Amino acid sequence: MNNFPIVETERLILDEQSNDDAKAIFAMFSDSEVTEFYDLYFTSENEALELIENDNKSFREQKSGRWAIREKSTNEFVGSCGINRFEESNDVAVIGYELQKRSWGKGFAKEAVSKVVEYSFSNDCPKFINKIEAYVMLGNGASESVLEKLGFQCDGILRQHGKWKGSYHDLKVFSLLRSEGNKAD
Repeated sequence: MNNFPIVETERLILDEQSNDDAKAIFAMFSDSEVTEFYDLYFTSENEALELIENDNKSFREQKSGRWAIREKSTNEFVGSCGINRFEESNDVAVIGYELQKRSWGKGFAKEAVSKVVEYSFSNDCPKFINKIEAYVMLGNGASESVLEKLGFQCDGILRQHGKWKGSYHDLKVFSLLRSEGNKAD
């Protein structure tokens, strides 16, 4: 699979991350408010370049699919989203998303993740997906709200399932089944 899928919404374009995005990705992942509930925190732009390279390589190897989120009117990078990994043994796609702080509260996350859901359940996805999962750290109400608006249900809490920034974290698991469809519309 060589052609990276480009998808559009009313206000956004989701396309491949490039090295030109490194400054914006570094700015996003070096902002402690953005990464409060996240397992990444960057201290150099090289980390952003490595992330871009790894994400694009994983896409070519059909292990994941991560998009840059761009505001259509300006083509500015506002965040990223996509399939973090495929769990082929049970037809699951694990998704994630993050936005620069200046893009919070505009509905961009819901708009972008809706397209990730649509893609994951489509024939364009390189793997058959029956279930989409998202892991949310306790206290991240904004992320929970996005998922619930898209029809995801909370399956429960995985106690101390995440470990980053020197601590263990409880994570809520949200899921959406293929049979439930994309309820974002």
